[in-house]
Amino acid sequence: MKHMKHVLVAGAGGGLGQALVTHYLNEGVLVTAWSRREAPFMHENLQWRVVGGYAPEQLEAETEQLNDLDGVISTLGMLHNDDFMPEKHLGAVNAKQLRHSFEVNAILPILLLEQVLPKLPRKKSAFWVQLSAKVGSITDNYLGGWYSYRASKAALNMLLKTASIELGRSHKQLIIAAIHPGTTDTQLSAPFQERLPADKLYTPELSAQRIAQVIENLTTEQSGKLLHWDGTELPY
Repeated sequence: MKHMKHVLVAGAGGGLGQALVTHYLNEGVLVTAWSRREAPFMHENLQWRVVGGYAPEQLEAETEQLNDLDGVISTLGMLHNDDFMPEKHLGAVNAKQLRHSFEVNAILPILLLEQVLPKLPRKKSAFWVQLSAKVGSITDNYLGGWYSYRASKAALNMLLKTASIELGRSHKQLIIAAIHPGTTDTQLSAPFQERLPADKLYTPELSAQRIAQVIENLTTEQSGKLLHWDGTELPY
């Protein structure tokens, strides 16, 4: 019997997460979805699991149920919430926002990789992809601002790069990658869309298609890289 591809989407309740779930279901893939929200729809190939959070102790039971994974896509991340917006100047930088940004954007994703790793194959091709951001590139930072978001995404990129080196020895066909999806029409980008050109704001469906295409074309030589939604490499 032909093996049905199995993908885990962590953070499946957001706009882009849902679009990724739908895309892979349409491709005939078995999808396990983790979300704090209830399932928005049902599908015979969808295992939607409501989770209390993404800390290891909250996901331990869910991780145990995973089998035969071919890949993981994590959409975990935050830019703003009800308590704060991105800092426009140094005077707005504060410890609470820095800590929370690092917790969500860097700490939880690398702990997720650590936890799910035993469920990924050692001797066949697989992927672990985290959505990142171009503004996390230190080299590409020409505008300043957004201190905690930029710094936490830069930390994320370093953590994934470091993991890719280690896992390149133990899981030779596992590809670790960070992907910048572009500005997608979701709650994350909603407060910042007003001055954005119409052709630079992408639907979740389009972004999901692009991310899936980048994943489809990944090679082991790209493990540890930060990639644009068109597959090109972005500088750290």
